[in-house]
Amino acid sequence: MKRIDLCKKILNKINYHIKHNEALIIVLKYGVFGLLWVSLSDYFLELFTENYEVYRLLQTHKGWFFVLVTIVVIYLLVNNREKRIKKATEKSDKAIKELNRMAYYNPLTKLPNRTKFANEIRNIINTDSKFALAYIDIDNFKYINDTLGHYRGDEFLKFTANKISQQIKEPDLVAHFGTDEFAVLIRDYKSTEELDKKLNQLKNSIGSSWNCDGREFFISMSMGVVIYPEDGSSFDTLFKHADIALVAAKKEGKNKILFYEEGIHQETIHHIQMINKLQKGLDKKEFESYYQPQIDLSKGNIIGLEALVRWNSENGYISPTEFIPVAEITGQIYDLERRIINDVLKQKKKWEGQGFKDLKVSLNLSGKSLISKTDFEQIESLLSTYRVDYSSMIIEITETAAISNIDLAIERLNTLRKKGLKIALDDFGTGYSSITYLHKLPIDLIKLDKSYTNIHCSALKDSAIVKFIVMLSHDLGLKVLAEGIETIEQLTYLKNIGCDYGQGYLIGKPMKVNEINKLLKDNPIDFQTTSLYN
Repeated sequence: MKRIDLCKKILNKINYHIKHNEALIIVLKYGVFGLLWVSLSDYFLELFTENYEVYRLLQTHKGWFFVLVTIVVIYLLVNNREKRIKKATEKSDKAIKELNRMAYYNPLTKLPNRTKFANEIRNIINTDSKFALAYIDIDNFKYINDTLGHYRGDEFLKFTANKISQQIKEPDLVAHFGTDEFAVLIRDYKSTEELDKKLNQLKNSIGSSWNCDGREFFISMSMGVVIYPEDGSSFDTLFKHADIALVAAKKEGKNKILFYEEGIHQETIHHIQMINKLQKGLDKKEFESYYQPQIDLSKGNIIGLEALVRWNSENGYISPTEFIPVAEITGQIYDLERRIINDVLKQKKKWEGQGFKDLKVSLNLSGKSLISKTDFEQIESLLSTYRVDYSSMIIEITETAAISNIDLAIERLNTLRKKGLKIALDDFGTGYSSITYLHKLPIDLIKLDKSYTNIHCSALKDSAIVKFIVMLSHDLGLKVLAEGIETIEQLTYLKNIGCDYGQGYLIGKPMKVNEINKLLKDNPIDFQTTSLYN
């Protein structure tokens, strides 16, 4: 039995070597052919003729015939081997090219990826040539993915890559790092002014909107820019600083180009610290709902309350102007808003049980939650949980949030209105196209920004604008609420021009629930302007 196994092993080894040795295969094939020729050719000649002279003549030509056949056989064997080698080489070259493409190019846009881009930067650094690096991020790209799905999101990225590539020519280079992140290497410039001009041309080349499936998306990009060698001597340092500048550009309101400066670094550290504090605050439930009263300017009685989030952290009070923008950038706004909405709905139900059924309660909804499919559905689910009078609830959105995706915003706002909720356009007048979109959006109330409320009544041009906005709103069937009323003079003027409602520190600061409950019992409000309503 052992001998059989040993023989099998020996035969398997021989078989393996034969199969993997092309030269041996050719020799064996030639050897087999030669043996068959030698052993069979004489036999067939004898069968062919019995004449000795003919037999001897054929024997002479048999050798030449063997040589000819041998040449053909060897040619066929070698040629077959060469074809297989060539085919294998072509496959290998193709595989190498594919691996190179996978390693150094983005599969979606076919642009160089981060690895390729980094190698190019390092090569240029070795030549000690001056260049600029711009790190680009598409603002609000998540809205497109959430609204239309990843397939359409990919179409948008290819559209963007094509637009950028049209602007960037050699020796400059554009790369796609992944998702909505691009990078541009610029070598062909002579001054910072020329560089800034190039980057602005690139930013503007994308356009202000993108249409897909009948929807219009307002698009923009933010850039963080660094210059070698001033802002770093290695790719890693340059990219880190470009990222810092990009974060700062987004923090300033997006759609900006920001060059790296040392001071920005400190701001970014503060930004990161705020993100960590926010998460701790959410985990420890440090956020609380406050309410600011709103009055009917013609009568002086409280008609509603605006719910505002306040953060009393373990280190003290932190202003919403500090943490709200950060929460919107990081996405922490989703969790924060759901908590506040849940808290307000609970309180609204309590007030209705106490007899304040007509009390209007306003909630702020961020652009992110309005546009995001998942988060909007969660808010819808939350609204369906509580049985309250939604006709006395108002959802406040900003103009910026609405026009980031105007068609989807209209669709979502109409969904909320079908539930009975009213819609208010917050901070009206701060956007560049407020009046343009006023008739498009399904809104019931305009909240006049405090920058209009705080004008001096003697400023005729400014007061005329406020009066025009009030008249236009009424012509469109909309109510107007003025924010930021701080003086009796402002309140009197707004009342006289027919502004419907008012809100501000003169009327009442944001308060805790127990303070609001006391105020509601004392309604009409007992504040310095009570004499105006006597």
